[in-house]
Amino acid sequence: MSQYLLIKKLYVQNANAIAGLTYGFPAMTNFLGFAHAISRKLPNELNVALDGVMVISHNNTVHVRQPKGWGDYVFALSRNPLTQQGNTAPINEEGRLSMEISLLIEMKGYQAGDQVTGEQLTRTVTRLLPTLRLAGGQIVRFDGVSITTLDDEMSTLRQLMPGFALIDRSDYLAAHYRALQEKDSTATQFDAWCDFTTLKYEAKPVDDATSGSNESGTDKAEWHYVRKPYPGYLVPINTGYCAISKVYEQGEIANIRDPLVPALFAEAAYSVGEWKSLHGLPSINAAIWRYQHQYPWYLAKSEPFVEDIVEPDNFDESSEMTF
Repeated sequence: MSQYLLIKKLYVQNANAIAGLTYGFPAMTNFLGFAHAISRKLPNELNVALDGVMVISHNNTVHVRQPKGWGDYVFALSRNPLTQQGNTAPINEEGRLSMEISLLIEMKGYQAGDQVTGEQLTRTVTRLLPTLRLAGGQIVRFDGVSITTLDDEMSTLRQLMPGFALIDRSDYLAAHYRALQEKDSTATQFDAWCDFTTLKYEAKPVDDATSGSNESGTDKAEWHYVRKPYPGYLVPINTGYCAISKVYEQGEIANIRDPLVPALFAEAAYSVGEWKSLHGLPSINAAIWRYQHQYPWYLAKSEPFVEDIVEPDNFDESSEMTF
């Protein structure tokens, strides 16, 4: 049975809210990198490594404001510190957010019932957390660090309610890509992602109340939101990277962060995720994200969510859906 490290109610301030072309929550690679950073700092004698990560969001506040009191939101930015001349520094837009999350992290190498290793592991992680950053943000507090075997998944999930877990919905994106190609054979997967994530409205004619008729030439209309052809609280997400060059051996590329390892050039990869209430999860594995890498792709993915995919042509307009 798998063993998990539970970091409960982790509060992070000023985390990065921008992930490539998306914003509102850090990319899943931030959380996998956070688990990897903890794993690298664990004592060798523990012989424990951290792997997959489940992220539960309890509270999430993006630092935005409305300059005119209405209309579009913009990021609330600061210009500090001042320049050497004492002037206000120019702004590089950096979206920030504060979030309260819980992390359920897979452990490899830990034997159930080993209390000595377990106590040393939780003490070490408790000591490490305040020294680390998560998605560029500062860790302010957390409720505790514990080890669980998940012999009763629902019991563990009840401890973390209320909360929402992010799951992979690349299956929806694949279905939307197939539907788009039926209409336009030249459409690409990026076209499908852009079309999927676009908020659409359409105008519908309004009956003329004075004449009691609805003439085709009337200029009166009401705008209605066009629902997405899939149910669920769906969001565009940054899900990893795609290589755009060959792998260069160490030392071939100048001025990189670590000249002792091979390197390549990459671009961000995007997909679709769904925020799922914890009581609606069929199992923990549906929300555990792990790296899957096969050149040129280096992606964070979770296990396929067992649910019937609603094809666009068979979508029921009465189904509730939030984007």
